[in-house]
Amino acid sequence: MNLFKAELRRIVRRRLSLIFGILVVAAVLVVSVVTFFSSSKGPTESALAEAQAQADAMNAEYHGEYAECMADEAFFEGPGWEWTAEEPGFEELTQQERCEWYVGSPGYTAEDFLWSYTFDLSEEGVVMLIGLAIVAGLVMMLLASSAIGAEWSSGGMSNLLVWHPNRLRVWGVKLAASCAVCAAVVIGVLALAFGLLFVAAAARGEVGTLDAAWWEETLQVLGRTVALTLGMTVLGASLAMLGRHTAIAGGVIAGYLIVGDMLVRVAGMALRMPFPDRLSLYTWVTAWVNGRIELYDWSASNFDGTADIMVIKATEAGLLLGAVVLGFALLATLVFRRRDVG
Repeated sequence: MNLFKAELRRIVRRRLSLIFGILVVAAVLVVSVVTFFSSSKGPTESALAEAQAQADAMNAEYHGEYAECMADEAFFEGPGWEWTAEEPGFEELTQQERCEWYVGSPGYTAEDFLWSYTFDLSEEGVVMLIGLAIVAGLVMMLLASSAIGAEWSSGGMSNLLVWHPNRLRVWGVKLAASCAVCAAVVIGVLALAFGLLFVAAAARGEVGTLDAAWWEETLQVLGRTVALTLGMTVLGASLAMLGRHTAIAGGVIAGYLIVGDMLVRVAGMALRMPFPDRLSLYTWVTAWVNGRIELYDWSASNFDGTADIMVIKATEAGLLLGAVVLGFALLATLVFRRRDVG
């Protein structure tokens, strides 16, 4: 049997793959259902009437307080207003200006008292798709590391190398199969999520303007997101190949996500480095997905009160993230090629 097809079948038929697949689909369904029921086309007539009544009451209360303030010239001379004598700027205000400052601005509308949410696919859909794709990428990262680690733990890697002694070919096939499964899963998740979110927007929200410009920008962002998930999959498989165990790869990943990134940020701030956020991997991931990111350094003593700005573009972020993934992949390749299997 073709080695690539055999590896694909092995990954797909694993019980963990089924569990992870159910979890990913469940996440998509939960997000879609919550969006569907939390969104609405707009307030009902009764809710609009109630909000308008609240706005009218607030406006009436304002006008009453304002009229009382304007009618009493000694309004700001009573108890509690002694501090105004020490404020020369307050003395320069007219009675009307003082009352407007004290009472506030009128003009409440019904919209100020409406607590409705309308989901807009063109504005919010891309962010949701990116989030779901990254979640799917993390799952595939764990699945790839689990597939490699399970073979080492069960002795399957030793048996495989008996029939296929070319280690570079075996390792390349395993990476290719993991990436193929990752791409299929992430693209499937994006297609399913977009379809469900489109239904939610059409039924209880706003679809928005999905013109050619929107599609061009969205496909570029989602394309970079899919590439990110592929890199995550390669990284997970490489860590498992280096450690020969799933737990090692999972521990390294979880350790950095939970503690490592925070320690890097704290170290950057402790050393008073300019733009300490550039030390965070999240910053570079954001720059890659969104196309660019701007970092601000307020520690710089600019006389005009502005901050220094550092712009990280997608090209720079892609080169750095690609170098990290490639470095671990090459290291795993070197170790696998030279180390004994037993």
